[in-house]
Amino acid sequence: MNRRYLSFAALAITLLYGASFALFEDGAPKGYAAIGGVVVALAWIAVGVFGRDTDRA
Repeated sequence: MNRRYLSFAALAITLLYGASFALFEDGAPKGYAAIGGVVVALAWIAVGVFGRDTDRA
């Protein structure tokens, strides 16, 4: 898969996860940070594992 698309998706997930903390008035629910961190990490790992550079020979 094209690395640019995967990178954009991972960046969007990261930004939306970070911005979602502003939605909670009394702090995030218990476990929210850990679960979200795993999702963000998996998104960036997918970039490295499945991403293919299109400009390589």
